[in-house]
Amino acid sequence: MIKGGPKIINDGLVLCLDAHDAKSYAGEPTNNIQPNDASSRFTSSNTWGTYNTNQYNSNQYFSIGTISSVSNNIVTTSSNHPFRTFDAVRPQTTGGGVNSGTNYFIKKLSDTTFTIHAYNSSQDGTQGYIRSDGYHQVHESIATDTRVSINSTSFPTMWHGPAHLPNTCHVKELRVGGGYRRGTNAMRVHVTRTTGVDGGMSYGVQPSGVSQGDTVTSSWWARSSLPGTKAVNYYTYWGSGYSANSVNFYPTQEWQKFTHTWTASNTYNFIQYWFQGAHSTPWWFEVADLQTEINKSYSTPYVLPATDRSATNGWVDISGNGNHGTLTNMIGTGASHYRAGRGITGGTIMPVANSYLDFDGSDDRVDVTHSTQLNNAKTWEIWINMDSIPASNTFKSIFQKSANWNNDGSILLSMIYGNLRFSYGGYWGGLTIEQLSNMSTGTWYQVVGTGQFLGSGSGVLMKGYLNGVYKATLTDTSAFVPTNTNSLLIGYGNGGTMDGKIGLVRVYDDILTESEILQNYNATKGRFL
Repeated sequence: MIKGGPKIINDGLVLCLDAHDAKSYAGEPTNNIQPNDASSRFTSSNTWGTYNTNQYNSNQYFSIGTISSVSNNIVTTSSNHPFRTFDAVRPQTTGGGVNSGTNYFIKKLSDTTFTIHAYNSSQDGTQGYIRSDGYHQVHESIATDTRVSINSTSFPTMWHGPAHLPNTCHVKELRVGGGYRRGTNAMRVHVTRTTGVDGGMSYGVQPSGVSQGDTVTSSWWARSSLPGTKAVNYYTYWGSGYSANSVNFYPTQEWQKFTHTWTASNTYNFIQYWFQGAHSTPWWFEVADLQTEINKSYSTPYVLPATDRSATNGWVDISGNGNHGTLTNMIGTGASHYRAGRGITGGTIMPVANSYLDFDGSDDRVDVTHSTQLNNAKTWEIWINMDSIPASNTFKSIFQKSANWNNDGSILLSMIYGNLRFSYGGYWGGLTIEQLSNMSTGTWYQVVGTGQFLGSGSGVLMKGYLNGVYKATLTDTSAFVPTNTNSLLIGYGNGGTMDGKIGLVRVYDDILTESEILQNYNATKGRFL
């Protein structure tokens, strides 16, 4: 887990419809679009590369100074040597137990002493994990102090570090199942040292089919251990003599999508890099769902065509439980969902419009033909933004799970009689969470209702929350556990369609605590407020 920031509660999550997520819309594929290359996932089979200038010296060998002694497999120099721990370097000549052109790890003992260790050239990220002793597995020979056997006979004094040796200042770790989208992978790049380093990671799957003059849009999801204060540089290489393209972006401790568009300078299978600088403490950057698209005016997600009303273009349940929604009458401006995350233009991070579905107050709706999980759901969370507030004698449904909400154990969030109300397993009145007179149009609100069955004859205990704050409690002794199997209607119900926007729906089969509801609010509010 990332330290320092609130996390979305995932335990018990049975439905998540998130308009902010590029993968929430059926239709065109929305992740890892690499032209003519199907193997673009972050896996151990990818051809990973690195670039680092650590001890590179323009590809020229340099002197480490006069050797005073080699004893107990420790090299002592007469003056300060240039090596640091984790340097991956090779000697120019053979002697003293080391071989010309062979890579070795260095462990610095002092300014004038060091040891030599077997080098691990692993690039696939499977050995980048952190051991119980705090070292990365690729540094095992240093962690266990397993030294190369050396002697003073012709011990070489000329060394250098080739430009593309991994596991020096940067270590790659494949995070299986740790990607932005549940069940996918991410690649974490650790910056292990704080000074005298420079380097980065290249993505070995090279997008092809790109011609000079094409418009290229690359996007990726990223986060880091730092709170959005440390820049990462995205850089493309188009071959010798051709202009590269780069941009800085600032990942936060929560996943964000970044997008960058430029014009191809060459007809070439270009390479993509992420460069990370040193910091006052070691840190890491994580990337997932890399995507490259050619000659498009937008970055996926797919926007519904004005003429397309088909059920295949729906709202995808990203909880993995298959409770997908079908968009009805939400076409043209009615389907006002935009790119997720942040865009990058001209080297500056520019905010992108909040992502949401816009309901016209007439006939727009989302139907969720659900699994039985929603019958047992106990916490209902939704982010809404009202374009208009109905009159006090008007009923507007925000969501409704029932065909007849008056007698079959409905679940209902509505605006009625001047109140924002939640009902769980009871009649349509239910628990008043807030008076509508205290709410404003054009403002995002997180609304949460929970329902707890107290036992036969005891009814249901309901609680309501607004923007992470507890508001009210109601015990309805006549209510019972909902049993109907009707679709969940979002933005629509017996009382008519709401007029406004819905950005996010989460449903849990657990009763979230007050602190967990506030945690979800704090983890999500940055995209809306």
